[in-house]
Amino acid sequence: MPDNLWEIRRRKKMKVRDLAAKSGVPASTIHQYEAGENPISQAHLRQLARALIVDTWDIKPVSDPKPRAQRAPAKTKPPREPRPPKEAKPARPPVPARPTQIEHLLHLAERFPDVDRATLEAQAGKTLEELTTKEASEMLSQLQERLRQEQPPRVKQPFDRHRAYLPEGVDEFELKYLATAQQAGDILHVTLFDRKQLEGQILGFSPYSITLRQSDGEETTVNKLAIAYYRKKGADQ
Repeated sequence: MPDNLWEIRRRKKMKVRDLAAKSGVPASTIHQYEAGENPISQAHLRQLARALIVDTWDIKPVSDPKPRAQRAPAKTKPPREPRPPKEAKPARPPVPARPTQIEHLLHLAERFPDVDRATLEAQAGKTLEELTTKEASEMLSQLQERLRQEQPPRVKQPFDRHRAYLPEGVDEFELKYLATAQQAGDILHVTLFDRKQLEGQILGFSPYSITLRQSDGEETTVNKLAIAYYRKKGADQ
């Protein structure tokens, strides 16, 4: 007994486009045949039977329309159960102030004539030992800010040494001494750490060296790190 074209195709597990490619019959024409809109022509019947590997009499010339697939009823999701309210986390107990914070508070209070332990405890409304870390930190910040505002900025005083304590430092005394000797054309007597001695007029000097012109006209630059001491020739210092 012949079957509908679409039934045979499904049994062969073929799609319309596969049958069209294998038989040479356009896919749109196969759709019309399977819907029963047109009878299958003899030429197409032979092509389709050959592609489906059946006899021509196994295929109905006019197919019954394919039954419409019934849509399965949409599954309704059961309503979600309301989530239980989250339990509020218990508040963390306040952390007591560290002994170092209290010690620092008292140390800063000594910087002000109107602040002492009693003043701090009156401000906090509790003893210092009852303060929390946060409260102690806030009080420290207040005292530090007051100290910053009331303490005048330090003014650097001019540093006037009478002797140079480092050979690379040209202080006020050395500057005047060498400048005066250079201007006067004095002969400078230099003793080095290796006990070598030099004499000559000062041509120039820097924080690190002195340049001399010796009696034979030769110019020598001496590194101050190599100098044990020097003085103007004939002078006591």
